[in-house]
Amino acid sequence: MKSTTTDLYSKYKDYIEDYYNAEEGTRRGDWVFSIIEKYPIQFYEIVEILKQIYEVASFLSFFINLFHLLILTRKSLRNHLVYLVMIGVCICDILQSLGNMTKILMTWMYQFEICFTGEYYKYSHMIVILLTKTAQIMSRRCSSFLALYIAGVRALSVIFPMSNIVTRWTTPKSGFFAMILVGIICTAWSFIFFKNTKLEKVLYCGIGQPKPSYVPYKFKENSKWEFTYFLIDGYMAMFVSISYAIVAFALVIALAVAKRRSRNLKHENKSNTSGMIILMTVTVLISEISYAVLYLLNNEVFQDFEDQDIFKQLDSFVLTILILSSTVHCIICFFISSQYRDTVKGLFWEKRQEKDITASVVKSTVPLTEGSSKPSNTSN
Repeated sequence: MKSTTTDLYSKYKDYIEDYYNAEEGTRRGDWVFSIIEKYPIQFYEIVEILKQIYEVASFLSFFINLFHLLILTRKSLRNHLVYLVMIGVCICDILQSLGNMTKILMTWMYQFEICFTGEYYKYSHMIVILLTKTAQIMSRRCSSFLALYIAGVRALSVIFPMSNIVTRWTTPKSGFFAMILVGIICTAWSFIFFKNTKLEKVLYCGIGQPKPSYVPYKFKENSKWEFTYFLIDGYMAMFVSISYAIVAFALVIALAVAKRRSRNLKHENKSNTSGMIILMTVTVLISEISYAVLYLLNNEVFQDFEDQDIFKQLDSFVLTILILSSTVHCIICFFISSQYRDTVKGLFWEKRQEKDITASVVKSTVPLTEGSSKPSNTSN
């Protein structure tokens, strides 16, 4: 007897009983916003535009953060606690962009057949997407907690400048151990998502769509654990946002008190570093609040409503804000921190000056050698 298990999705409908029309039997539920019910196509078009913006922002952020990482790893910066921990933040931002870039490149490099709208690909393709989502969850949490650590330690060093305990916390060694600890915790948190995510076969296609030659898979949707997981993740983002606001306020007050005590500060780099941290705090605060609001509204307001599907896809807009926030960090460091700016100048401008000096020395020595050879020829 001929087996048909290897050709499940052949062009002949030998397994027609395994398929059903996905558009039959659907029902319209309640809508939170009636305008979305009236113009669903227009809202889906807006979502697609936001996804394209997110894709472009991912590539842009990836290359900018690579340059940022190159500067932060210079010896003049990595020996400082703030810039050392910023290396970890920058790596997390690169992973965030790289995860989305990987999903995009997978659709370019590997052939896939459209059977239905959504992420329905081969099993191996879906595993790669799952790994990228896991890495993005880890990098988001790790980046936010490390940035909070930078702001917290800086605030404590300004408020308690004579404390021995705070002094030990501001050493590069303490920052390195903090990076390792936060990385382990965030990796464990993202592993929960990886372990509980389930894949299921897609045994139906849209009306008029040809069946693919392979068995497509999709992520199992509307799982209770997933709603709970991202709800907790949203609460963590909200906790980070509130903590950021408290730390930033304390840092501003401490700086104002310090300037009142002494108008002429001896260490200018410290004031530059504090200003840089405050601006970074504002950018991270905006991105974390938007991320938290998205998932809190998704679970508390849009749960079981028809427009929840559109609202969930707004994560592209939120992730774009997060990526742009990480990109702005490089710009903030360059314009606010004189130490960062001097490192950039020393890496590029001094090399160019050395080449110019070498070229001028070579030009100046050529006439001397020519002039010295002429008398020798005449003497002979």
